[in-house]
This record gives sequence, C-alpha cells and structure tokens, in this order.
Amino acid sequence: MFDIGWPELLLLMIVAVVVVGPKDLPKLMSTIGRYVGQMRRMAAEFQRGFEDLARETELEDLKKEIDKVGEGDILSSPPPIRPDEDDEQSAQASTSAMPTQPAAGERG
Repeated sequence: MFDIGWPELLLLMIVAVVVVGPKDLPKLMSTIGRYVGQMRRMAAEFQRGFEDLARETELEDLKKEIDKVGEGDILSSPPPIRPDEDDEQSAQASTSAMPTQPAAGERG
C-alpha cells in the first residue's frame, strides 16, 4: 500500500523527535498505535460484511436452483445416453438395417 523504506522511516523518526520532543514521543506512538488498530478492526469488519453479503447471494442462488429442481424445470430434458449404450444401439441398428444377402443358389 505505502512504499516506505528504511530511509523514509529514519527521516520520519528524526522529524517526530524534533517536532514532538523526546518526552512526548512514547505517548504519540501509543496514540498512533491505537488508531492503527482501530483502522485495522474497521477494515476487517468491512471485509467480513462483504464476505457475508457474497455468501448470502450465493445461498439465494443455490436456493433458486433447488427450487427449479423441485419444480422439474431442470429435469424436463431427457437424460443423456451413456456412450456404451449408444454404441450398442448403433451396432444393433446397423446390423438389423442391412439387407440379407441371398444364398449362392437362391435368386429372388
């Protein structure tokens, strides 16, 4: 988020010591720590709210899907044919559809 390296931190510490003074610096750091903790808690609560909202939306979608299954909307199409059944059916159809050859001595 913030790109602060060691040189920037050192400069901030020097400015804080000069501006605030060494006597009040621990009190300032404690106050800053409390505010940072509050901001983190607020951000975590905000993120949890979004996650809960997403979860509720997902549950509503699942409930709609289940209701569709209960009404039979999804199951109205015929079930798919398994590949092995399809092969057997096509093999039977091809053998029964082929004309029979007359025997060598028979002419029709």
